[in-house]
Amino acid sequence: MEPTLPEQIFLRRVTAGTIRVMLLGAWIVWCLQIIFPFVVPILWGAIIATAVSPLTRWAFPKRPGLGAVVFGVLGFALILVPSWLFLGSIGDFAIKIGKQWADGQLKIPPPRPDVLEWPLIGKKLHALWTNAVNAPASVIEGHLPQIREVGRWLMRSLAGLTLGVLQSLFAVVLAAAFLAKAEATHRALLPVAERIAPRRGQALMDLASATVLGVAKGVIGIAVIQAVLAWIGVSVAGVPAPGAWALLVMIAAVAQLPSLLVLGPISVYVFSTSGSTAGAMFLAWSLFVGFLDNVLKPLVLGRGSRVPTLVIVIGAIGGMIASGIIGLFVGAVVLAVGYELFVAWVRDTSEDDAPPTPTVAE
Repeated sequence: MEPTLPEQIFLRRVTAGTIRVMLLGAWIVWCLQIIFPFVVPILWGAIIATAVSPLTRWAFPKRPGLGAVVFGVLGFALILVPSWLFLGSIGDFAIKIGKQWADGQLKIPPPRPDVLEWPLIGKKLHALWTNAVNAPASVIEGHLPQIREVGRWLMRSLAGLTLGVLQSLFAVVLAAAFLAKAEATHRALLPVAERIAPRRGQALMDLASATVLGVAKGVIGIAVIQAVLAWIGVSVAGVPAPGAWALLVMIAAVAQLPSLLVLGPISVYVFSTSGSTAGAMFLAWSLFVGFLDNVLKPLVLGRGSRVPTLVIVIGAIGGMIASGIIGLFVGAVVLAVGYELFVAWVRDTSEDDAPPTPTVAE
């Protein structure tokens, strides 16, 4: 049976509509594939701009362009100088060890006698350490597969760190552009927020901005402070590659892990190589660095919205798995903002669905 004319018109419209939707969907997917490599730097730049915007508005209230330029210069310096110190410390240490190994002059300090008295690991550690002092080549040959795996991991980590530095530099450029055009950016984002939450777009943007600012100061800012203090302590104690240990402390702090996970083994090393006095001083400094998180975080995060620690941990670890070192910071902030927006949406929905309060008739 031949379809009637209305049915033919309907089929043509359905076919044409389906083709349009498929073409539009393919175009959107194509666009997303193109911009996906830039999503993390753009988010990182937006987070940085939101975190420093109060400072630039205070310092340059009438000249936002100048404030953006000053921030860009300082941002480049704050990224390049620690990166140079970090890579330089690792490079110098590797060159020194390699040269001593090639010349047959590699000397490992012997363990102190009191290492034998350490519980659980004392005897095994003393034996392994003594073998490394007397016959380092045999120890390396016996653990060659593990050393190769550690070397591959270090190379992958350095490659990821280099990519993170480049992404951070690009994010600083974007953040400077956002700061220079802050009002225009706000006007452009407000209609989008209104489409997401009608009549509540401004409140949505204010909540997101406050959450970004709070988490950036309360998590990332405190982590940077702990990393700087850890770098000072490790450098004074004479531990090799202080920049690498400082980076590990910062990663642990952002992931809401205690810094003693990194500084504790270093304290053991300082105790065993530099004596009890130096070890006790470094341990006290390590406890101070770790305790600083418990003091500063309530003061900073307590002023704004409180994001559960589990949300920050999941965001930081998931972001690092997905996007490397920069994802560690971006993931924590993005998931915290998403959590706050979800809580606000649930609260607003509950208030909208609540029955009206009965009034007492006069």
